[in-house]
Amino acid sequence: MKKIIIGGMLIIATSLTAQELSGREDRLALIQEYKMMFSKIGEKRIGAAPENIEAVRSPFIRLKQEQAKKRVVTKDGAKVAVKSGYRLQAIVNKRAMINGHWYKEGEKIDDFKVTDIEESGLFLQNNEYKKRLMLRMSNEKISIK
Repeated sequence: MKKIIIGGMLIIATSLTAQELSGREDRLALIQEYKMMFSKIGEKRIGAAPENIEAVRSPFIRLKQEQAKKRVVTKDGAKVAVKSGYRLQAIVNKRAMINGHWYKEGEKIDDFKVTDIEESGLFLQNNEYKKRLMLRMSNEKISIK
């Protein structure tokens, strides 16, 4: 009986030792794999040539600004070309973006002068007209929380 117990214990001990050795070998193999990955990361990489980068088309969509001009007759009968389609896009720190350009109070856009910039809009004024531009909500269905 003692021989069976001792024999069984020897079998269990050798199998445990084999498992430990197998586990240690797996860990060493994994460490080697990581060392190889880190050495590849550390290698100098060559990127794209600047000429190739400049040749890539921009992914951004550029909207064409409205170039239409309308003729307005003033009180004295003179015809004045006035650019139509002023679009207020943003107001930040008493500066306004109109048709893609930033303006502050007192600056001129064509024949108009920017006056009274407020939180939600501004006024454009010339000798004959005073226009009010308001910020538009682009899509009321979208909410940011």
